[in-house]
Parts: sequence; C-alpha cells; structure tokens
Amino acid sequence: MSNTNSGYEAKRTAQQQPRHEKLQQMVEELCGVSVRGYSGVSGFKFRGHRPELNGRPSGIRASHLRTSLEKDDFQSFRGAADGIALRLKHCDIDLHRSLMPESDVGQMIFELLEQLRVEALVDSAHPGAKRNIEHRFESWCLQLHAANMTENNVGLMIYTVAQMVWTRLSGKPVIEVTEDLIEPHRMMLAPHVGAYLVGMRRNVHDQKVFADNALGVAQVVDELVGFLDENEKDSEEEDDAINNSFGLLLEAESESESEMPAGNGRTTHSQYRELLVQLNSYKIWSRDNDRTIHAEKLVASFIRTKLRAQLDERIRGQGVNVPRLARQLQMILSAPELDGWNFGEEEGYLDARRLTRLVTSPEYRQLFRKERYQPHSNCLVTFLLDNSGSMKQHIGSIAMLIEIMSKALELAGASTEILGFTTRSIQGGKTFKRWRSSANKEANPGRLAETEHIIYKDADTPFKRARQNIAAMMKPDIFKEGVDGEALLWAAERMAARPEERRILIVLSDGSPMESATAQNNVPDFMDNHLRQVATMLEARGDMELYALGFGLDLSTYYRNSLELDLPEVLENSVFKDIIKMLERRHR
Repeated sequence: MSNTNSGYEAKRTAQQQPRHEKLQQMVEELCGVSVRGYSGVSGFKFRGHRPELNGRPSGIRASHLRTSLEKDDFQSFRGAADGIALRLKHCDIDLHRSLMPESDVGQMIFELLEQLRVEALVDSAHPGAKRNIEHRFESWCLQLHAANMTENNVGLMIYTVAQMVWTRLSGKPVIEVTEDLIEPHRMMLAPHVGAYLVGMRRNVHDQKVFADNALGVAQVVDELVGFLDENEKDSEEEDDAINNSFGLLLEAESESESEMPAGNGRTTHSQYRELLVQLNSYKIWSRDNDRTIHAEKLVASFIRTKLRAQLDERIRGQGVNVPRLARQLQMILSAPELDGWNFGEEEGYLDARRLTRLVTSPEYRQLFRKERYQPHSNCLVTFLLDNSGSMKQHIGSIAMLIEIMSKALELAGASTEILGFTTRSIQGGKTFKRWRSSANKEANPGRLAETEHIIYKDADTPFKRARQNIAAMMKPDIFKEGVDGEALLWAAERMAARPEERRILIVLSDGSPMESATAQNNVPDFMDNHLRQVATMLEARGDMELYALGFGLDLSTYYRNSLELDLPEVLENSVFKDIIKMLERRHR
C-alpha cells in the first residue's frame, strides 16, 4: 500500500509542478512591473526567479530577496520587489562589485548589509513599501530559525549579525522569538563590530563610507565563522545541506548562468573552467538501468499503427499550409551554394566560347557568364520532447506540431531528428531501491532514476519511413518523469556527430525537471541547476543553436531563446509564424 501511495504522490506532484511554476511566473511578472514602476528602471525583469537588468545579472543577490510560493505569502513577494526597487534607486552597482570581498561568507554579509542600507532609505511617503520590506525580512528570519539554521554556532553567528544590523538601521526591535537565543552571540560580537555599526547608521546615505564599515563587519564575521567551523567539522554535511536549502551562503556571481555569453564564441577559459566544475559536480548514483531505445522496440507495431491512425485523423483537420511553411523555413535555414553557371550575361566572366559571335555580330553583348547560386539547407533540426507525466495532456497537439514541422523541414532540404526523454519507472525504480537498501547510503547521492532516452526518428531516416514511430510518442504509459539536463547533453552529443554545418536543437517541455526520488534525496534545485548549467554551456559554445517551446509555461528560466505556446486543438499558420520568428533570433 505504501508503494502505491508513494507512486500516486509522485504522479500528482509531477502533474502539479507546471501549475505551480506558472503561478510563480505570474507573481514574478507582477513584481517585475512593481519594481520597474517604483524604481523607474525599465530594463528590469525576473528570469528564472533571478533578477536581471537589461538581460544581464542585476548583481542583487541578498538571500532574503529570494521568494518562493512554497514558503512565502504575497506580501513577502511585494517586500522583495520593493527591496529590489530601492536597490536599483540607491546603489551604485559598479562600486558595490568593486568592493566585494573574496570569501563566500564575506560576500554574503557584504551583500546583505548593502541591501539593508538601501531598505533603510525607503521614503516615508511610501508606508506600504516600508511595511512590505519589514514583513519580508522578518519572514526570512523566522524561516531560517524554523529550518534549524540557528542550532549551530556558525548559523547562529550569521543570523545574529543580520539581526543586529537590521535593528540598528530600521529602528525595529529584534525578532522576539529568537531574542534570548541570539543574546550570547550579540554580547560576544558587540566589542568587535560596535564601532562599525555606529558608522553604518551615521552614513546610510553615503554608500562608500557605509561600505567601509560593512567590510569591517564582514571581516570580523568571516574570521569568527572560520574559527567556529573548525570546531564543528562533525556536522559539516548537515550545515551544507541547510545552507544550500536557504541560500545563506551566496554563489559567486561568476557562477551565474547569465554571465556566460550566449552563442558568440567568446566565452573565456575561466568561465568554461568554472562551468565545467559545476557540471562535474552533478552526480549519478548508477547508470546500470539507463537505456536508449528506438520507438519501434518500445511500442508494439499494432499499437503504433493504431496511434498513427489517430494522429492522421487529427492532422486532417488542421489548417496549415505545409508547402508555404517549407518555403518560409528554407529562407531562414538556407545558405547560398554554388550550383554551376548562368551563360549569356552582359557582365561577369568572359565566355571564350561566344567570342566568334562577336565577329559576326559586333552589337552582341551576351559574352559573359556568372556563377549561379541556389539556396541549400545544410542544416539539422533536432526536436527533443519531454515525455514526463504532465506533458501527457498536451501530446496530441504537440505530436501534430512536430509532424508538420518535420514534414516542412524535409521539404525545405533540412535533416530532422525527433528524440524523447523520460524515466523507466516512477520514483526511481530499481536504482532507487538499490540505493535505499545499500549499507553506505550517503547523503546527496545524485540522480537516482533510471533514465530512458527514446529515438522516434533519427536524422538518416526519411520522414515517410518514420511515420509510425513518430506516432509512438502518443502512447500514454511512456510518460513518467524527466531528467532534463542529461537529455539535453544526450541530444547535443548526437548532433555533434552529424556533418551538417548548422545545427538547431528545439526542446519541447511544460516545466522544470521533476524526478521524485532524486528530488527528495538531494539538495533543492539539484536537477534545475544542472539543466541551467547544461543549457548555458550549449548556448555559450556556439556550435549549435538552442531553443525551447514551453507549453503553458515560460521556459526562459532555463533557455535564453524560448517561446511560450498555448496550442489550440486546430493548429493554424500563426503558431508556426511565431516559431519561425523565434528561429530568426540567431546569436552568433
């Protein structure tokens, strides 16, 4: 019974995930409007829960500005938005970055203190913003305490500093629930940071002088944390898990995926090295039960025949002009290629064979020849389909979309490949059971699922011969869970082995990576971060173009070039126009 219940919960979680992400995006869009209105900075937006300015990282990384629907109410979102707006209004970002300490703890403290400075500058004419900001900070503090962040000396030290600075700048009392808890650390810290606190309070309007004092606090805390950490090595793994969960220790800014240039071939060696370190930190507990399989071996022939008939019936009712779509695709995918000569021209290269004509007809001018160029699509387009459970509701329309696009691309002279990814079981399968019963069951084991990569159509198979296999993607029990980052690498590796000069990878998905066994037994965002890192690497490398189609969800969280689609039952030319516009956004 427990296995049945856990399987049901995994399915329900997979189905709820896109709805949750869509709601998070909607809230962030509203907050983005609020930030732009309050700050007057039009180039601000959220991308993947992270603040961006003119398409680049904003440099705003204070951990109490990170909000989540799972933990926070709407006033917390408003408070974070108001805090970001104040940061844009009152902070010289270049100055702040130039003064940033090198250590993780130093960066976290310095970033937090600068954020508290700008929040202290909230105008008295905006009492609502002041209440929102105070509510957000208090909620964040209570979340840290509830997560046992204050049960070890290092966490309590950082928490105490946050309380001391906040109460000094805001004039508010410390959080009552933890007042007695932080008192010993506050007494210990006071002689070391007291003068710095006074300096910060007096110079809240002067960023440079305030920063000098904030750096003093950061250095004191960094040294004390280093000393305390040496005495708490036994609990190192536990503390790391807590820090990862709440983002108390910031990632270095260079690790942000948005720092990587997208597809311009100018990525520095240090950026690649840093990204490869992140990718190499992604762990896979076992590959023993993973498989890559062709659709004809996964789905029985009679089922594929039945699904093919269903797909044909749906496609017959569509209003898409495929030949016209093929011509439009050829225009954006083709490059001119030498295809012989045009003779009888009035300019160009002299054609010796026509010189005798000049003797008999002195007025004759068609003595030349010109090179003839024809458009040629030396291009591979790979469709990578998310076969996780939540995609089942979209698959009828998506199968039509993929089929129509593949047919048009083949008419345009391009090669196509259609791939899918899912898992062999829900909630881990045999691999997860082996890990759970192993004697040395380590924390954060890495990916625990059995991945399944499906080839519906390879690049060498003509469309007509792949029709039944393409229909196999509609089989309901294929849809389980998704490990997106590894699937993206797999598709890219297949493309790299192809001879085509231009390579385009289009991901079709409706949400974030979701594999329950892995998610429940690793740090939060383990698979999310891996997908971002893989996508960033592929976009930066420049030897292929990466795009994403999101169904009911904006996938710009992960992919720089994406399009959100709400597919109707009857596909129209307008849907494909939007896709063509997306493909025209090439980043060389």
